[in-house]
Amino acid sequence: MRFHTIAATVLVFIAPAAPCEVIPGVPLVPPERAAQPVASVALLNPGFESAAPGAVGAPHGWLVGQHAGPPSYTFTHDAEVSRTGNLSLRIDNIGPEPWGALDQVIAATPLRGKMLRFSAWLRTRNATGNAHGGGASLAMQTKRGGYVVEQARMRVGAVGGTTDWARYELHLRVANTADEIEVGVNLFGPGTVWIDDAALDVVEPPSPPAAPVTAPGAPKPELQQLRP
Repeated sequence: MRFHTIAATVLVFIAPAAPCEVIPGVPLVPPERAAQPVASVALLNPGFESAAPGAVGAPHGWLVGQHAGPPSYTFTHDAEVSRTGNLSLRIDNIGPEPWGALDQVIAATPLRGKMLRFSAWLRTRNATGNAHGGGASLAMQTKRGGYVVEQARMRVGAVGGTTDWARYELHLRVANTADEIEVGVNLFGPGTVWIDDAALDVVEPPSPPAAPVTAPGAPKPELQQLRP
């Protein structure tokens, strides 16, 4: 997520050529397995089809930043590689800082108490990661007065190496005290990530696992293994 916004961020348009809560595993969820949303929350420019510049040279509707120090990440509209439409957003590591971030801020008040799902399609190239994360990852957090209340990240399950387009998602319930929600994508260390088709939805909480069913009078499952 964005902690230090940099004024020297580079945003480039490439013309077409003549294609915290730490999540324990990679939350790759194909569309056919994704839960149906209760409602959708509008994001600005979720598919990066608008090439109009936003704040400090960021894509329209989004903010960009990095850890600190000299410019180490570029944020580029890419017309050569996209999942749908004509453009995607590409983050490249070009310097020593440990992470670069793309994120969008949404008002939290009307969504307090609701379970949100943030999803996006990612593609990576030579994403090797570093001590802060394993490559490219989604991130969500709620804030109040500028301070983080709750967050969900996929640092442990970050997308590393070279991968084709795949859909990833995170879930987070909006705190009743939150006034802002931030959603976005981080790149930790060397490599490249492309982002396309981001979405934010209200969903029902995941169902708890069903308890094992045993016949009346049968030994409890945990006791069966103790019998000779």
